[in-house]
Amino acid sequence: MDNTMMSNTFERVTEANRTAVDAAVQLNKIAVRTQGLLARQQLAAVENWIEAGTKNIRLAAETRDPKELMAKQAEIAVELGEKLMGVAQEALDIQAQARDELVSMVEEGFNAATSAATSAAKPATKTVKKAA
Repeated sequence: MDNTMMSNTFERVTEANRTAVDAAVQLNKIAVRTQGLLARQQLAAVENWIEAGTKNIRLAAETRDPKELMAKQAEIAVELGEKLMGVAQEALDIQAQARDELVSMVEEGFNAATSAATSAAKPATKTVKKAA
């Protein structure tokens, strides 16, 4: 194997490794950001539950009429349900964004691999033609 061929092989391996590390770093960034955003959504859900529980405790202490208590508790439950649906929708949006980023990353990687394979095949074809 001559020096030029070894140098080309070394450069290709180096570039492949660099590409793999860059992809891993990008994947990690997406995962960390997504987990952070989802953790915030979980915290928001817990805060909403605690707020509703606090309202129910205050309401039970202040309200003497059972019918009024039940009506107000129903209002709190509806409000909590709406807030939790909002939190769930935001979590779905976060996950959809992460999915889109990953799909884009995979498509870019596939295109780069296809391009690299095509360019690697050209010199090999020339070598085969010269040998014939």
